[in-house]
Amino acid sequence: MAFIKNAWYVASWTHDLKDEPLPQTILNEKIVLWRGEDGVVRAAEDVCPHRFLPLSKGRIAGNDIQCGYHGLIFNGNGECVRAPTQLIRPDCRIREYPVFETMGMVWIWMGDTAIADISEIYDLPQYHQTEWGVAFGDALDVEANYLLLCDNLCDPTHVNYVHPSTLGNPEGINAPVTHESTSWGVVTERLTVDSAPTGFVAAFGGHNGRVDMWQRYLMYLPSVSIIDFGATAAGTGNWQEGGDARIQVYSCHFMTPVTETRTIDRWLHVRNFEPDDQAVGENISEQFRIAFAEDKEILEAVQKEETVHEGRLKIGLDLDASAGLFRLKINRLLKGETPNQSAK
Repeated sequence: MAFIKNAWYVASWTHDLKDEPLPQTILNEKIVLWRGEDGVVRAAEDVCPHRFLPLSKGRIAGNDIQCGYHGLIFNGNGECVRAPTQLIRPDCRIREYPVFETMGMVWIWMGDTAIADISEIYDLPQYHQTEWGVAFGDALDVEANYLLLCDNLCDPTHVNYVHPSTLGNPEGINAPVTHESTSWGVVTERLTVDSAPTGFVAAFGGHNGRVDMWQRYLMYLPSVSIIDFGATAAGTGNWQEGGDARIQVYSCHFMTPVTETRTIDRWLHVRNFEPDDQAVGENISEQFRIAFAEDKEILEAVQKEETVHEGRLKIGLDLDASAGLFRLKINRLLKGETPNQSAK
């Protein structure tokens, strides 16, 4: 299958880049990342053009990277700057990739470098605000196509069946789901008013009485999902503002396709309560790990069966509308990319 190349994807957590080169596979392309002595992250294709040894098998040399076989050194622009065994450098270069660090992650541009624009990288304002607490999760390795994960993150209805003990709400099974198209993707919403709190809301919001809850799934092209969910005491506020005992969390998912059937979902969350208490953040992460493991089991099973039933038509349900719209937008982007635009 084709991937959208002219886009920013998360290549790694910032803290994963230490004193050794880091190999990654993104959109079926083997890439090496490294942090130079100057603190700047660089990325290039993970191959030495001499004997094709992966450069990730080598070492960091100042701000450059050195092949571990015969010592050729390449800079962040992909140029061979030194060949230790000869005076004249070989006339060769490797592909380099634009990278940028923000929100504790290293982002990489996979397409035409001439149109890479860091202003297009997703940024959550609350991540940078001191009154909000931030906790980093994991890099969830899912043996499934990234669009299956995107489908899942356009779909609040699955929560009651896949996550009944943490995020599900039996009283909200028939709550209406709406969606709308945006310039950057699709928003899917489910508002559950005057309801018993979910296990999560009761545990972290201290709600024992009736609440108004919201789930807002913001799916950004091509593969970033921000789930805005929370609750207030019933009748006192809404998802936009206000409310007694307001609890609000942004669950952020940055999905990077590795191959057609493997995706890395790096996730973190931002909360509006007890921002300085790391234990609260870790407790939330543990709840999310339970839920995301449930998602992983479902999605990997679906991927296996899609292979078995390749060519068989699926039935459609009303709840598929937002995911279907998102896939339509993905297909339009793919058609809009020419070979010259998507790889330079």
